Amino acid sequence: MDISSVSGYNTVSQGVRVPQKTTVAVQSADSPSSKTDTAVISGGAEQFTRLRELFPQMSFSVGTGFSGRNARNTGDNANRYALTIHPRLLEKMSGDPNAEAEYTQRIRDIERAAALTDGIAKALGMKTVYCENYVDENGRYYHISVSVRKDELNEKLREEARENLQAFIERVREKNREAADALEAKLSGADESGILKLDSEDMRLISAAEKSLTPSDNAASEAEAEESESVGGKTSIGINAAKLARKLSAAKTQSQIRAIIAEIQSDLKECESGKAQGADVDEASVQAAEQLLQEARQRMGQAENREPTPEEEMASALASLL
Repeated sequence: MDISSVSGYNTVSQGVRVPQKTTVAVQSADSPSSKTDTAVISGGAEQFTRLRELFPQMSFSVGTGFSGRNARNTGDNANRYALTIHPRLLEKMSGDPNAEAEYTQRIRDIERAAALTDGIAKALGMKTVYCENYVDENGRYYHISVSVRKDELNEKLREEARENLQAFIERVREKNREAADALEAKLSGADESGILKLDSEDMRLISAAEKSLTPSDNAASEAEAEESESVGGKTSIGINAAKLARKLSAAKTQSQIRAIIAEIQSDLKECESGKAQGADVDEASVQAAEQLLQEARQRMGQAENREPTPEEEMASALASLL
């Protein structure tokens, strides 16, 4: 089904419409001034570069709203990890350490929700055909996306996906019944129609589901899990190396391994940043992640440079839900 058959895709939740995006050029060492007729900011350029370093999996741009359907966010080019940030928010983050910490964490939540959403869509045998993410000058998050079912998945694979997604929802329900019930209704409708359409409120729901699955809530031991909690007023963070290992094991193509490398790098950057801010870091989990990063880079040279098969996509997606 073509995305043009899905109406209202450019309207976000609660009737709020994001302004049309104005592209903004950012002056930095690796992002020269645009030669087009765009506004240029300087106050947030350093912060923009820092975000790109902290979140290698994300694809950042600077602007003031949604751009609407175009060749960069539609069809095969649709990217769940593309995020447009208002230039004034970058300036706020640059001038205020508390704002920087708050909105950096918000972007990390967006990244994790995007990863979970990507896994869910693929587990349903779907491909994202349109996606936009935007954070305005006050840090409010907007999202719109459409995924449609691909014909490659046979009924056996779809049934396996349904079973695994139901198991995932039950795990969420143990800690957050409201989020699980809403997510189950959303995914059931998508499974029947073959279309998964998400807005800002849906992504907040998915983010709540992701946050409910802390290590102690998983069947895995606490040693496997990534955690971020306050202990005696001090934050403690670590990396879920076991989950990353499962995802790496399921990866068969260069594109899949490349995505895992970006995820590991992002987690390592978070620990590095947290340590610099005085947080307690689980060094054992960091070492495990560094070893996985080395292994992933070695596997890049052995993996095939091709599109993953439907079976490989689903195996990778299910690994992210376990």
